[in-house]
Amino acid sequence: MRSKIKKLTSAFYPALLAFCMIMLVAFPDRYVATTLSGLKIWAVTVLPSLLPFFFLTALFTKTETLGDLAKKANGLTRFLYNESGIAAYLQSMSFLSGYPIGAKLVADLYDGKVIDEKQATHLSVLSSTSGPLFIVGGIGVGMFRSPNTGYAILLSHYIASVLCGIIFRPHRNTVKGVISLPNTQKCDNVLYESIYSSVVSVAIVGGFIAVFFTFANVLADAKILSPLTFCLRPFWGEANAEGFAVGLVECTTGIKLIAENGSGPLEVGLAAALVSLGGLSVWCQSLVYLKKARVNGKIFFAAKIAQAAFSFAVCLLLCFIFKIR
Repeated sequence: MRSKIKKLTSAFYPALLAFCMIMLVAFPDRYVATTLSGLKIWAVTVLPSLLPFFFLTALFTKTETLGDLAKKANGLTRFLYNESGIAAYLQSMSFLSGYPIGAKLVADLYDGKVIDEKQATHLSVLSSTSGPLFIVGGIGVGMFRSPNTGYAILLSHYIASVLCGIIFRPHRNTVKGVISLPNTQKCDNVLYESIYSSVVSVAIVGGFIAVFFTFANVLADAKILSPLTFCLRPFWGEANAEGFAVGLVECTTGIKLIAENGSGPLEVGLAAALVSLGGLSVWCQSLVYLKKARVNGKIFFAAKIAQAAFSFAVCLLLCFIFKIR
């Protein structure tokens, strides 16, 4: 049975890629414009919110500040996650920088033989988040036209990450002592290296958004997402169901579609869920690094689904408590 499933899976991906290529060749005007629209979303919404933050974070990591904080947080992270202060370092960096910085740092630690693959799997769970400037600036202000909405999504997103770190914690402490942290070495030209790494990182994010935005539109045009939209429509309505289905492929696009439908608790909660889930685009960005660390993909995906559910529930609660409309 498993061999048959593997054969079907191995045949599915080439067929899907071939189908997408045929659609691009058959309707070039449509999908050139679609790719441009994806790049506009990145340029208008994502780039202004991520680039300065990437730069400041890069400068921050060139110092010993975060390393010192991680050492001081050793007791707290052992209590919450059954991990040493390295968990605080990874989670704080993910909180500050967003996708896929946490995954990259996990890969760096594994490559440096600081952690093994089991530790990498758990640490990847609690260091997979978006950043505050994108959530508050890009989603809250840029899409929902409300910074308070952005703060509600941000808080629920971070609470969900902490809850997943606790739920998926190992039974025994996996990291002994307080270890040395990477990326704190001195650089010859800190400003240049920070700018260079920031521009490259934000450009890669733009590439993923544009490609998966186009991919999502190909799937929508081919009605491949229609069954999911049909199932979700009775609960969330047509527009929200369509936005969520698209968001499973590229979350920024899906959130934008949901925000255009309204700014009520349901729309804000769905946006929070998509931010935490990340969608196929974010998963691919993260897996580029996590595969190097031999992270268990099943656990990682299960944690992302749980994180999305927690984020949705917490965000709805915050919207009702603080009357966010």
